[in-house]
Amino acid sequence: MRPTDTSNFAPAEISKRKIRRVKANGRERARMHGLNDALDNLREYIPITTKHQKLSKIETLRLARNYINALQQMLQTNEQPTPLEYAHTLANGLSQTTTNMLANLLQVQPRHLLPPSQFDMFSDAPLFPQHPQNLQNPPHHQSFCPSSESPTSSSCSPPQYYYSPNQPSAAPLQATCDLAQYQQMYLQNPNRFSSYSP
Repeated sequence: MRPTDTSNFAPAEISKRKIRRVKANGRERARMHGLNDALDNLREYIPITTKHQKLSKIETLRLARNYINALQQMLQTNEQPTPLEYAHTLANGLSQTTTNMLANLLQVQPRHLLPPSQFDMFSDAPLFPQHPQNLQNPPHHQSFCPSSESPTSSSCSPPQYYYSPNQPSAAPLQATCDLAQYQQMYLQNPNRFSSYSP
């Protein structure tokens, strides 16, 4: 087989390669535009929206995964987690910067969301007060409101941090009393929350 003489075809081949490269670049740009548009849409449905800060692609996907897990847990247990429990679920595998934003958004201490090995470096104290009589029903699961008042109308009801299905991009509702205040109040006077009478 005689070798192919490319001297006469080199310019045509180069031209074809350039055309193929231009088309490939155009397809890649279109793909990236589609991906970015999809991620921008996803960012409007996760707890940290673009109104707070625009997350990277990988952080957006990780937070979306954690948010879906949190919603699944709520559906399975039919219970509302505490802000700290909710924050732990959302912060799984996220960077420290994103974790700090979640902590600020949910009004919990960022150090409470650190891995156990890192948390031990800052404090050996437990996250919640441990009292034998309250092990079955920890204080952070109670509404801390008089029985004559509606928990949903009291200013001391647990923080509300879930999103309305009709307003997915809205910021969480802020509570008057946060989790740290509940803990401090309970430590100062544990019997205070069991002495209410109708």
